[in-house]
Amino acid sequence: MGIFGLKIGIRVRDPGVLESLLSRVPVGWVPLESASVDRLYSVVTPTTRRANLRHLCVLYGDHGRLTRTEELEDLLEYFESDLDLYIAANSREILCIHAGAVNWKGHTILLPGRSQTGKTTLVAEFLKSGAAYYSDDFAAIDQSGHLHSYPRDLSVRGESEIQRVQPAAVSMVLFTEYAQGEHWNPKRISPGQGILRVLENTPSTRNQPEFALQMVGNAITNAEVHAGRRGEKEQTVERVLNYLDR
Repeated sequence: MGIFGLKIGIRVRDPGVLESLLSRVPVGWVPLESASVDRLYSVVTPTTRRANLRHLCVLYGDHGRLTRTEELEDLLEYFESDLDLYIAANSREILCIHAGAVNWKGHTILLPGRSQTGKTTLVAEFLKSGAAYYSDDFAAIDQSGHLHSYPRDLSVRGESEIQRVQPAAVSMVLFTEYAQGEHWNPKRISPGQGILRVLENTPSTRNQPEFALQMVGNAITNAEVHAGRRGEKEQTVERVLNYLDR
């Protein structure tokens, strides 16, 4: 298959597993007839089950084993995560940033941060306040610097009526992490400082540094960039939205 300029192969022992794997691929992929691929995933699942034996599902990436588990769902989660990271590190059609992103009344807000830094929590709170959804894990930037919805379901399950929006320029970048007892009172930093901090959250920075630098610069040079610790998500989101409304 082709996705974001990359050739991805999937090989399975059980054809019934293929549909489950394809459901974890970002939308927009196209079938390809090619003998060569950039990355090959192979999945081995039990064909028979016997009592008192562990029945393991195994996922390989190229020639290395990625995970071995008794639960197919765990394998699918690992496959989705590894594919996202591979796309983020190697695509030259889009730039993937570890970031949440929302749109509030025409203001596009980017929230860079690694896993477990509260991106998804903040995005969910923005959505509760009426913001539109771009991303809660990877934000996708095209070559003109516009932000696209990354085609994944929101990681916080149970969110309904998620409104998605068209590609748009980034108007605000917020660097923040939770600290108990803090109140959101950020400092504005320069676009240059913002670019460096976004690059720290961009997987392709190591593999394609010039590409990453150019793409991040296109995306945030004209954006406001703010940084600071935050307290509870409700207070933080309320202050951000009030600031934008003014």
